[in-house]
Amino acid sequence: MKYAVIDVETTGLDPQQNRVIDIGIVLLDANFAQESFFTSLVNPQMPVTATDIHRICDADVTSAPAFTWLIPQVVQLLDQRIIVAHNAPFDLRFLNAESARSGQPLNLERHHAVCTMDQSRIYCPEGSHSLGALASRLGIETPVLHRALPDALICAELFRHYVNAESQGELFAQHAINRHGDVVYPCEWERARPWHARSHS
Repeated sequence: MKYAVIDVETTGLDPQQNRVIDIGIVLLDANFAQESFFTSLVNPQMPVTATDIHRICDADVTSAPAFTWLIPQVVQLLDQRIIVAHNAPFDLRFLNAESARSGQPLNLERHHAVCTMDQSRIYCPEGSHSLGALASRLGIETPVLHRALPDALICAELFRHYVNAESQGELFAQHAINRHGDVVYPCEWERARPWHARSHS
């Protein structure tokens, strides 16, 4: 299997009302080594909000492409890969909402993804499950937080940590409960199914 580690920054939390303004994708090969990456600011075609979090302002995205222009490249990058994201349902919902608005729905489903936030409850000691907090506990460098590509790179490092911890039998739990009340089990990457461009219609 190959993997596409994704992060999006947005104008808010509701994918029906808010928009993506920054996207980062890191491609990993079957051995979890980085192959390449892609990043772009996105013109949300609405005022930028949540600037205190991501530090992106209206002027930054004025000349950026709208999401509809990025979809062909996103499709090419995700094709035949398992998606990895921190709080994966959030990223999937926004990508689905943006692509649906553009008339080119990606149809990304939860079984296409590994959630590094959920898996942290298995492979990391107790504490905050935020990306920055986990990186700090594991000694992963975080030069910038809440920008898409840096966060995707951190997420890729978390993913590698989990894979290595599993191979060493270094689990903190055999199962856990996530923030939504769902049961989390180890090795989600072994159960996830790659997304295929042919499902994009």
